Amino acid sequence: MEWFNAELVGLLLFFVGLSGLMLRRNMMISIVSMGVMDSGIILFFLTMNRDVGAHLVDPAYYMEVDTVPHALMLTSIVIGVAVTAIGLIMILDFYNKYKTLDWDEAKKIRDGQGIA
Repeated sequence: MEWFNAELVGLLLFFVGLSGLMLRRNMMISIVSMGVMDSGIILFFLTMNRDVGAHLVDPAYYMEVDTVPHALMLTSIVIGVAVTAIGLIMILDFYNKYKTLDWDEAKKIRDGQGIA
C-alpha cells in the first residue's frame, strides 16, 4: 500500500481550504477556500476504497464498480458551481454597495457602526 494516494490528496485539499476559510478575513478568499474544500471532498469520495484495476469499460471489473458515488459527486459539482456563482454575485453586490470585502467590517456595517 502506498502512503501517498488520491484519498490523502483529497484530505489535504479539504484541510487547506478549511485553513484558508478560518485564517483569512477576505470574502473572496472564503469563496475560493470553500471551492477548494468542495474539490477535496469530491476527490476523497471518488477515490475512497477503489480497486486500482477497476474501470467502468473493462468487462472483467464491470460488476465491481459502483456508479452511484460518481453520480452523486457529479451532482455535487453542479451544486458547488451554482453556490460559488451565487456567492460571487452576492460579494460583488456587497462590494459595490459598501466598498469592502473584509468580514470584520461587514459585521460592523451589519451592527450599524459603519465603516471604520
